[in-house]
Amino acid sequence: MTIQQYLIKIDLLQKTENRNAFFDNLDLENFVLKMSSNIAENGFALDSFFQKSVSKSIAINSEIIKQFSNHSGLFFLEEEIGNVCYAESIELRSEYRQSFRLIDVLDYVYAFAHCSLYKETQKIIFPPDADSFWNLVKIGNNIRKTEE
Repeated sequence: MTIQQYLIKIDLLQKTENRNAFFDNLDLENFVLKMSSNIAENGFALDSFFQKSVSKSIAINSEIIKQFSNHSGLFFLEEEIGNVCYAESIELRSEYRQSFRLIDVLDYVYAFAHCSLYKETQKIIFPPDADSFWNLVKIGNNIRKTEE
């Protein structure tokens, strides 16, 4: 699945009427519950996450990416630079990672959009820290891979 296809899939989540068909994951619910109880409702709606362009492709709101960076304490890498050092390797444990990519944000959003809190509020909460961010990225990645 390309990034553009993934963006379209996430965009369709907000339009889906049957929210009960979403992925059921106890870990996801526990992480989101812990996040929502530790921070104020600081988040965004999916429609503000996307910027539609004239070419009909979907782009991401750069202000929301900045907020992810601010809340998680991680740097956003706009371009794939390859695995030039171990510091950016996927094998590196999440607590040692210092940056994130677009696919990581999409996996986070995809996971969050499958939880009951999102179904109730229609809001994605920013991660309070890097650990919370990486936990939801892992869950979102797993959901995406099971659906491919």
